[in-house]
Amino acid sequence: MKKRILSALLATLMLASILSGCGGKQNDSTRVWKFSHTRAEGTDNDVMANKFASSLMENIEGLQIDMYPNNQLGDYTVVQEAVGLNEVQLMLGSMSNGVDPTLSVQIAPYLVNNWEDAYEFYNSENGIITNYVRESLEKQNIHLLAVMPKYFGAIMTTKPASNIEDPTASKGVKIRVPQMKSFESFASAIGFQTTPLPTSDTFTSLQTGVVDGACGGGAEQYWSDYGELVKYVYCLRTHMENHWLYMSLDTWNSLTADEQATVTKLAKDWETEAYQLAKDNETKYNEMFVEKGVEVYEPSQEVVDAYADYVHTNVWPEISSEYGDIWNDILAEVNK
Repeated sequence: MKKRILSALLATLMLASILSGCGGKQNDSTRVWKFSHTRAEGTDNDVMANKFASSLMENIEGLQIDMYPNNQLGDYTVVQEAVGLNEVQLMLGSMSNGVDPTLSVQIAPYLVNNWEDAYEFYNSENGIITNYVRESLEKQNIHLLAVMPKYFGAIMTTKPASNIEDPTASKGVKIRVPQMKSFESFASAIGFQTTPLPTSDTFTSLQTGVVDGACGGGAEQYWSDYGELVKYVYCLRTHMENHWLYMSLDTWNSLTADEQATVTKLAKDWETEAYQLAKDNETKYNEMFVEKGVEVYEPSQEVVDAYADYVHTNVWPEISSEYGDIWNDILAEVNK
């Protein structure tokens, strides 16, 4: 009896050892990174995040990256802090200005309104906005890798807006705006009645008629978040929305010089693809809305420039104090 018990015990131990060797335990040389992003599986962000993770694992020896989509580790504000603490190694999502309020400059109204200017201001190599974001993130123990442009801001409504080609005229609709002075100021200035609301309250407020529309997103976001409610989309190019790819500075510093060079090149290639994707999506989502029966207004560049000039003159002086010293450098760049 004792021999049978001993034999069974030895067999159990051997099986456990085999299973452990087959992957239950990480090899000591394997580095395991957590990669968080804010969108659901199957979305563009998810596809692009997985593509970048795969390229890293293919090119850096002994690296395993575990993916956490759809805010599984917390929203972007929580994860940004976790990356600074090296509890999460990689992140793709919006940028929190909780630590540095001047980071809201990245979504200043009518800073850019075309793809050429967007690349000049936001590219990760020498864009003036991205350089500023990089410096701020370094102070948070975060290393910026690349920018993923998402869309130019639009305004969606459930009923038609009036005088849409005139930036000075009343539009006759009440819209939700993000809880930021800059958005409330510029949306009011161009003729909308504004109600600041958190994103979490927007759908219900649209559904119940508390507001007639929303500002702060673009066609892609409106399609995914409020698609069943949207009747009109006004592509006024109100601001530039980007998502940011960054990693823990501690993890970055743990890489060899060759590995850092590899990561930098892969991130740059990834960013180039992301820019093309954003351009393609601008047309894609507008066409999807049209096919659904939504009225999409795409203004001429002349109309967009009229809105931009009006906001520059009447809103920028009011909100410039939010952005700190970088604002003077930005004005110099805009006025070149």
